[in-house]
Amino acid sequence: MKDLKETKKSQKLITIIVAVLAVLLIALSSYFIATNNKKETKEEDKETKEESKEESKKEQITPLMYKVTKNGSDNVIYLFGSMHLVNLKEFDFPKYVLDAYENSDYLAVEADIIAVQQQKDFATNYLLSSMYSDGTTIKNHISESTYNKLVKFLEEHYMYNEQLDIYKASFFESIISNIIVQEAGINSEDGVDTFFLKKAKKENKNVLEVESYEFQENLLNSFPDRLYELSIISAIDNFDAQVKEMQRLYKIWKNGNEEELVELIKEDSLDTIEGITAEDKKLINNYNYEVVDKRNIGMKEKFNSYFNNNQKVLFMVGAAHIVGENGLANLLKQEGYTITAINR
Repeated sequence: MKDLKETKKSQKLITIIVAVLAVLLIALSSYFIATNNKKETKEEDKETKEESKEESKKEQITPLMYKVTKNGSDNVIYLFGSMHLVNLKEFDFPKYVLDAYENSDYLAVEADIIAVQQQKDFATNYLLSSMYSDGTTIKNHISESTYNKLVKFLEEHYMYNEQLDIYKASFFESIISNIIVQEAGINSEDGVDTFFLKKAKKENKNVLEVESYEFQENLLNSFPDRLYELSIISAIDNFDAQVKEMQRLYKIWKNGNEEELVELIKEDSLDTIEGITAEDKKLINNYNYEVVDKRNIGMKEKFNSYFNNNQKVLFMVGAAHIVGENGLANLLKQEGYTITAINR
């Protein structure tokens, strides 16, 4: 537990983004891979050599899944905790997950990222929405010391160009999130959502959106630059620890350990950042509420509507949404549903 407590310092924001925000992280992963070719070239031969080993030594995983029922109804909805970027070559989904998919008429995801990415001019519009529109640059929105720290960090990872300065602090924070994911060894463009979305579309299974791309984009763009500056400082200053935490998050997701996941995403703070103020702490607390707890309530309402309409659904959202006191499983239990873990 000592190692976990040490790696948890000042890491709440990055952990939440990877665990519960689907669309923007996946969109940025494509950007990261496309612009980080130098590093990927160095790893290419090694990955090719290891590929045959990976195929023959697939890991057995038991990600968290609940069967949700209610007295007076014969409907069943499966609640599945996703991780939005994973190494799909490392494992096959266990039978209980695939059975839940087959037994459901609908696949519900936070946002249909495949449909979004197929929209005309998606990449262009995404990048435009990530830019400052008033003629300012990132230099005008974060301190000089943070800017210099950010440039140095991105240069070390072959990611900096002066033309990037027109992008918002949230964009840079997302790039750093992707670097952390890559350094943690999670090198796939795809995730659980993408795997099942591709499968559903190929098999003509109905896809439902619990939220939407626009909702998630607007949510992340609603927070002030100071919030993202704090996260940038924390991520860079604690980079190695955050990589370890990401590896731990990935391991916990694969094992489906509810208690460890709750411990990992439990509210901690950015108190180790020099000069953090009471106002900064309010920003962080509001961010955590808006990104997790408030969204959980909205997801619960969507779940209720599906269940009450007798829709048989594989309801798949970020794993951090379904556990803990304010998680979906507990919220649904409070409304009279029976929640049964089926990954054990």
